[in-house]
Amino acid sequence: MIFPYFIPPVFAFLASIFEKGFTNSIKKAVYILLSLSAIFIYCCVYLNGSDWPAYEIFFNEINFNNLIKEACLRGFEIGFSFSLLFLKTLGLNFMLSLIVMKIFSFVLISNFFYTFAQSEYAQGYAKNIFFLLFIFYTTNCMYLYVETIIRFSIALAIVIKSYKYLFLRKFFPFMFLLFLAFLFHRTAIIVLPLYFIKQIKLSTKWLCVLFAGIFIFLSPQSLLFFAKLIFGSSSSVFSLKLIGYLELVIQSNEVNPFAIGNIVHLLFLILILVYRKQLEKHTAFNKQFFVGLILFFFIYFTTMYMGPIGRVRLFYSIFFIIAIAELFSIRYMLQTFAFTMSICFWIFGMYKSIDENYCFKYYTNYLTATLEKKSDLSLYDKLMIYYGWEQSEVFNK
Repeated sequence: MIFPYFIPPVFAFLASIFEKGFTNSIKKAVYILLSLSAIFIYCCVYLNGSDWPAYEIFFNEINFNNLIKEACLRGFEIGFSFSLLFLKTLGLNFMLSLIVMKIFSFVLISNFFYTFAQSEYAQGYAKNIFFLLFIFYTTNCMYLYVETIIRFSIALAIVIKSYKYLFLRKFFPFMFLLFLAFLFHRTAIIVLPLYFIKQIKLSTKWLCVLFAGIFIFLSPQSLLFFAKLIFGSSSSVFSLKLIGYLELVIQSNEVNPFAIGNIVHLLFLILILVYRKQLEKHTAFNKQFFVGLILFFFIYFTTMYMGPIGRVRLFYSIFFIIAIAELFSIRYMLQTFAFTMSICFWIFGMYKSIDENYCFKYYTNYLTATLEKKSDLSLYDKLMIYYGWEQSEVFNK
């Protein structure tokens, strides 16, 4: 059953249509209801996703005596490990601990969009909190909260919180939050350059040349060559994963730079470069906002063959979401054709990601399972259900 996943984005899209007629109190009430529905649907999933078994095994084994050892053994960051142990010490079981962490991440990110949409700096459709949330739900929520990449999800929320201090040019609060995010996922360090790059000095023409070169000439083979050249005989987890993903892509022989997702993002990039002056002029973040936007696309196209490593682009995804929302309000053509096609693409992309992944397709919810007295299953019982889905998919194929 995949229907529940679409309730929050459909609700958000309908609310975005009528947003102009809402008073501030009604808008806040609708926002709260929408957020609660998304928390229920996405954050309270039970057996869905692929990462939770490893986290539950870790949760069951850790205590104050072996925490550091177990965290290092699995490559889990110390901030995440201590947080999980703290929730365990409070008496929460694994699933409740996971839900608490998901809600923490979700609320921080949603609140950022809510605050920005009401600020004097938001322009065009970026003033519409419900449209921003619609894009967020259809592009990010399945991966962040149903797939259960919880360490990354928390790090992402903290990074997004740090952006307030980035644009206020408050170095120490920004660095503190970035360090805190690093304690949950090491890849948060990729945001650090954004503080020091204040503007993109390359002209639009040279940006086009740069991205054309990346799109045309950057292949898994060339990336593998550079990865081995840079990391050499390094045994770090990151370098081993990177090289492993690239070798797997090459062996599978399923490389397609012209996949629909890549083409759509390329078209978005072209539109953003065409309307660069309008976007830079209309945003409060001005030139540095554009830096974050370009870094999003740079990371997207340089990591599109790197499997899960490509998730690091999500640290810059808020720039993409805000820019696209503003872009649709610049020209009538963008308000009609491009807007409609984008909505269809996001909905279809969400449907495809669910339909092609057995751990998404069979929706389960911890709260409803609690009411049905099925929430106290052992890890073995849960894994049997989970692997049963996998076998069912293999049989159906």
